[in-house]
Amino acid sequence: MIEEIFYRIFGNYELIDMISYAWFMVVGYIIYALIETSGRDKESKKTPRNWSWKFWVKDNWRRYLLTILCTYVLFRFYTEFTGSGFNDFDALTMGLLGDGIAATAKQRIKGISGDRKKMMNDIEKKDKRVI
Repeated sequence: MIEEIFYRIFGNYELIDMISYAWFMVVGYIIYALIETSGRDKESKKTPRNWSWKFWVKDNWRRYLLTILCTYVLFRFYTEFTGSGFNDFDALTMGLLGDGIAATAKQRIKGISGDRKKMMNDIEKKDKRVI
């Protein structure tokens, strides 16, 4: 029963394979994060001068949740997407790719919400003019 549930959720992999894949995915995430944070704008008003875990978690929790979901979907359906088996190099690449997809989605969502906020402000200004 439990083996069948594990198979349905993760696919036909041994536990040791899953640990290996998870390790290489984490390495991929770290590589991507180090590359991204090296380009951080330290002079931005929104960025604290000193490192803050609280700021980092608050700023990135949605992105990492999306990263986990993207990675799961890409991992679970990898064989269906590619038609070949999964290996450690694929796990490393998926770590880089999964976080990149999440980072791109986060930027697009911020762009959409920014436009929405601007639109709502414009509507409120128009309403005030009518009154």
